[in-house]
This record gives sequence, C-alpha cells and structure tokens, in this order.
Amino acid sequence: MPTMHLRALKEEEAKRRPDSSGGSELSNFVSPRILQKYADGEFNLDSGLIAVEEDIRLRVQDHSEVTLARTPGDDLNLIAGHLFSRSMIREPEDILNISFHTRHLSLADIVLRSPKIIRRIYPFPHPIQFDPEQIFEFKAMFEKRQNLFKNTRATHAAALISGDGKLLAFGEDVGRHNAFDKAIGCALLEGSLENVAVAMLSSRLALELTIKAATANIPILCGFSAATSSGIEFAENNNITLLGRIRKRALVVYAHGWRLRKGSR
Repeated sequence: MPTMHLRALKEEEAKRRPDSSGGSELSNFVSPRILQKYADGEFNLDSGLIAVEEDIRLRVQDHSEVTLARTPGDDLNLIAGHLFSRSMIREPEDILNISFHTRHLSLADIVLRSPKIIRRIYPFPHPIQFDPEQIFEFKAMFEKRQNLFKNTRATHAAALISGDGKLLAFGEDVGRHNAFDKAIGCALLEGSLENVAVAMLSSRLALELTIKAATANIPILCGFSAATSSGIEFAENNNITLLGRIRKRALVVYAHGWRLRKGSR
C-alpha cells in the first residue's frame, strides 16, 4: 500500500488526463462500443465512445467511509475538492497522507491534520463586476475544454475563472458534484482558489452546488441550466450572484445581479 506525495501523484495523473485537443489520453476515460442506432426508419450498427464511470472509496481517518462514482484519472483533485467542500480541510497541508492500495487503486486511505475550526471568509473580499457579454465569452471558452463531453455526451464540467477572465481550473466528470469538486481541488492544490471570481457549471444550479461555491468563497456562480428554489434562496442569503440558463446571447439572473454591469470590463 504505497504512500504517494501529493506532488508526485499530481504529476502521475497529469500524464493520463485528457487534454482539450482530444489526444490519445482520452482512451483512459472512455470505453469504445459498437452501438445499435435507429434513424430515418432503419437500424444500423455504429461505433461510439462511452464515458467510464467507476467507484472510488475514500477512507478518512476518524470519519465514515465515502464512495464516489466518478470518472477516473483526476482523483487527487477530486479528493482535495471533496474534502474541502465538506469543510474537512482548508489548505493542501491539511492532507497529511494519501495511500492507494496496490491492487485496488480505487481505494484510498487518507490521514488529515487534527480537526480545526473551518471558517469561510465569505463574502468575497474584493469588489467584482463583469460585463454580461463576458459571461458569454466564458461559456465559449468553457465549451472548448469539454473534451469528454464532445466524445461521449455523458459528462458534466466545471470551470473556475479569475477576476481578469483567466481560466484557473477545469474539471470534467460523469457527476456534476465531482466535476465541481475536481475544479475546486485543482485550484486549491495550485494555490489559486483565492483568485477565483466565477464558477461556471454545465449543470443545474442546485442547493448543494451553491453551498460549494460559498464554501470556496466564489462570488459568482453560473450555469447552463436553471436554478432550483433552494439554490436561489441560499444565494440570496449568502451574497452570491447566481446566473443560469446561459445561451449564446441570453442568461437569467436569479440573485444579486449587481455584479453584472454593462461596460465594466
């Protein structure tokens, strides 16, 4: 049961992670299949790519075991983001050890620092405003990175963007919660989480995802789908700008629209 340093594990995962150009690394995340399709009144056989979904078990010392159904290959970011979103850590140094089992790489034993009081620093300490047109630009940038979705049509994605419009982290996964956790974990481990101003999701804006944004101190949460009533209420009460149903030239403002202002580039 080898122990892997966080940096070494991150470097190993980077070799297997699919890139936005659709390189050969994609084979680690998809399963080729022969599919039967019906179109124009006829059945035909055609090849297709299916998104891989596998469980990973997290055994955290002094906590109950958790099983996540995820797209494999980005497990360090997923673990870090999951622990952070559950307020079990607040910085990478809080993870003392991650051990993967030799015969079961989908089983990880995790040792954390002694529990501390985890405090959110929300509301976001810096005033942030965007021109609404920038949100559409972020969407275009987002969609270019959705390599797994382009090939399988079965995955969600999450992007974290800085106040000056730079993409800081990106995660793709069969689960929308996992995709957000992967992006948060990536930014946390790379030291850029405090610079995140916008989180963009491919999924609906439900309560659990809005809570993740607040825990990560992200002031603007936006998504391609609609928001739920509980997600809107939480955003209103926690000073989160909530934007949904983003299309090429349209979006819906659910909460705290004051962070959108024409000409604020």
